[in-house]
Amino acid sequence: MSEKLAEVKEKYFGEQVPTKRKFFHFICVGAPIFSFMATMANVISGTVRGDNSSTGFWACLLCTVICFAIYPISKHFKNFDLFICLMALGLNMLVFPLLYFTVGGIDSSMSIFFVIGIVFSALLLDNRKTAFAVVVTSFIWYAVIMFIDYKYFISERFSVLDRRMEFVDTFLDFFIVSSCIAVLVKILAVNFERQQVKTDKLLVQMEDLSVKDPLTGAYNRRFLIRYLDSSMKSASDDSKNIAIVMFDIDKFKRINDDYGHLVGDEVIKALSNVLMSSCRDYDIVSRYGGEEFLLVLPGATEEIAYNRANQIREKFGSMKISSEIDRPVTISGGVAELTSSMKTPDDFIKIADDNLYKAKETGRNRIISQNFNSAE
Repeated sequence: MSEKLAEVKEKYFGEQVPTKRKFFHFICVGAPIFSFMATMANVISGTVRGDNSSTGFWACLLCTVICFAIYPISKHFKNFDLFICLMALGLNMLVFPLLYFTVGGIDSSMSIFFVIGIVFSALLLDNRKTAFAVVVTSFIWYAVIMFIDYKYFISERFSVLDRRMEFVDTFLDFFIVSSCIAVLVKILAVNFERQQVKTDKLLVQMEDLSVKDPLTGAYNRRFLIRYLDSSMKSASDDSKNIAIVMFDIDKFKRINDDYGHLVGDEVIKALSNVLMSSCRDYDIVSRYGGEEFLLVLPGATEEIAYNRANQIREKFGSMKISSEIDRPVTISGGVAELTSSMKTPDDFIKIADDNLYKAKETGRNRIISQNFNSAE
C-alpha cells in the first residue's frame, strides 16, 4: 500500500511534474476535501431553517461532486490552459455565488470563501493578462452579488442564519478557509524551496563545467590563467612565495598507439587523481593541455615545490594504472618559482615548461628546476 501511494505521489507531485500541474493536482485532491468540510460545517452550524432548509446542504454537496469531477473532466481537454481558465471562471462566477446565496449570504461568512476563488485563479493562470482579467472580473462579480443580496435579500429566501449558532458558523468557515490557504502556501513554499535547491545545483554544475576539465575534474586552462594572474599580483604585493610545477606523462603518444585512447584517458585521469590527492586544500591542479598538468603551490618555495613534485613522481611511477599496460608509466616535471622578472602568467609558465623540456631531453622520469635536478 505504501509503495502504491509513493508511486502516486511521484506521478502527480514528483520533481518531474511542472509546478502548475502540481498545483492543479493539489486542487483536485484538496478541493473535494475542503468542499466536504464546508458541507459538514453547514450541517453542524445549522445555518439553514424553514421549508427550504436543505437547500444549502445540497448546494454544498453539489459543489463537492463538482470538485471530484475536476480531474476526470480535465483529461478530455487538449488545451489545458483553456480548461484552467474555464474552471476559474466557473468557480468564481457560478459555484461560490451559488453557495453564497444558499447558505446564508454575508451572515454565513461565506464571503471569505471568495478569497480561495481569487487566490486559486491568480495562481493557476499563467498568462498575466488573462489572470488579471479573471481576478478583476471576479472581484466585480462578487461585489455585485453582495450588493444584489443586500438590496433584495435573496439569500434569506433560501436560508436564515440562526443567531445562536452564528459564532459556530463563522468559526468553521474561518477554519476551513485558513486551513486551505495554509496548506496551499506550505505546498508552494516547499515546491519553491525544492526548485531553488535544484537551480542551485544546476548553477554549481554549470560553474564547474565552465572552469573544470570534463575528463579529469581538474581546473581548465582558462581558469588557471585567471588564477595565476591574480595570485602573482597578490604574491608580489604581499612579498609571498608561489611556485608551480608542470607535469607531463612520458612517452604518452606511444601509450595511445599501443593500448588505445581509452587506456590513454585512464592514464590521464590517474595522474589527475594523484595530483589532487597529493595537494593541500588551497593548491590548484589544472589540466594545461593534452597530457600536461600544472600544479600551483601558493606560499611554496622552489625547494618545497621540487620535493613535492618528486613525491608525486615516485607515487605515480609505482602505480598499477591498468591491467592492459605491461610496462611502467612515468612522468617528468619542471619547477618554477615566481620572481620579480615574471610579469605575466605566460612568463611564469614558460620557466616551468623550459625545465620540463630539459627533464624530457635528459632522460625523462625526473624533476628539473633552476637549482635542483632529480633522476631515477
